[in-house]
Amino acid sequence: MIRGRTGDDGDLEFFDDQAPGTVVGAVTREGITGAAGGDVTAADITDATATGRSVLTAASAAAARSAIGAGTSSVALAGSGTATTGAHSDHTHAAPAVPTASQVTASAISPGSATTVQGILAELAARISTLEAG
Repeated sequence: MIRGRTGDDGDLEFFDDQAPGTVVGAVTREGITGAAGGDVTAADITDATATGRSVLTAASAAAARSAIGAGTSSVALAGSGTATTGAHSDHTHAAPAVPTASQVTASAISPGSATTVQGILAELAARISTLEAG
């Protein structure tokens, strides 16, 4: 096993613990010495999944997306969308119309006969005026 230690001069040495005293590499003020590492390939990453290795070795962004299943949906885009299609990304919704007090209906409050909020409030105001005058 390769181990590391710091020398008295601040250099970092790597040595083989099976061969005491054998320095296999060092980082010193002068630079890095010793054996250089080789290339690391996707296959060398032992805890990578097959999908992860496919992303690492993909020749293009499209191939990487394909490796993870991105962009493979069969959803069809159609204008505003329907029950079986998706809407385009620039699709917007119109703001709903907000009814006015004269458009909202309700049941008449006896003894009145008005069925809109505005009419019911007018009848209520008239009743209050009658009571206050009374």
